Amino acid sequence: MTTRKFAAHPYANARICNFNDGTITLVSYSTTVLKVSPEGWLTVNGLYSMTTIKHIGWFMREVFGLTYQHAKRVYTTGEKFNVYTGEVIGG
Repeated sequence: MTTRKFAAHPYANARICNFNDGTITLVSYSTTVLKVSPEGWLTVNGLYSMTTIKHIGWFMREVFGLTYQHAKRVYTTGEKFNVYTGEVIGG
């Protein structure tokens, strides 16, 4: 596993974790906030606080070129979203 800080926000208390199996996670403070499977399916565990919402937005933009709204939609509707293909299932 490798971890890194946000390129544009190096002092944020959050990190991006890349696992050897291809899974990518966002850890805000000590909480795993979201996970992207090797296939690209996004799982969001919670939106938590305004600071964590900022971290989610930075993560989605920096890693996938997407927005916070993509993650919020997954969390609030229960839809499945693929960050690589844009595919949406259920809800």
